[in-house]
Amino acid sequence: MLAYLGVAWMTAAVFLAAISVSASAAQLTVTEVDKNADGTMTYHFSVKVSQTETMEPAAGDALPADFVTIYNFYGLVDGSVTTPDGWKFTSEESGRTPAAGGYPLVLPVDVPGTPNMTWTVTAGVKPGTEVTGFAATTRVSSMTDGMYSAQVTQRSGPIQGAAGPPGSAQMTSKQAQIGMIATPSFLAELKK
Repeated sequence: MLAYLGVAWMTAAVFLAAISVSASAAQLTVTEVDKNADGTMTYHFSVKVSQTETMEPAAGDALPADFVTIYNFYGLVDGSVTTPDGWKFTSEESGRTPAAGGYPLVLPVDVPGTPNMTWTVTAGVKPGTEVTGFAATTRVSSMTDGMYSAQVTQRSGPIQGAAGPPGSAQMTSKQAQIGMIATPSFLAELKK
């Protein structure tokens, strides 16, 4: 099992290097980790949206809601997650991943049987905004490099020659990002 996980992490690292997330991508960051008196650890996160992207709620059946997912958050304490206004939290065994036509747009390592945390937008987030107030507590006291993905909305500038007033049409597309983030380490628990 550990050999399989090692190969999976190496494969993920090669994949991440190959797609090289651009500097303009939405970034999920650990802003602080608190060690609590009961031995648990509380991670605080922020999401920063680039100047060329927004995060939008669902638009009927046409466009799904934007979201961020942290994969493999070992030892998640039930009821410990905090969520800022304008977002909804879910935890699923199989993490929500950006997809198009039923196919994943990024390939994170998602270990079966471990909690994944997804925050979905319920109110629009403007370009260049940093949203704070995301947090979760774990029983695991050590950290490792984990993965996250995000789905954002990108709008093109006005398109010359489009129908309607000159240059008024825009194209809207969903974009996927993947990155690394500090998460609770499952290896520390296996050693005990």
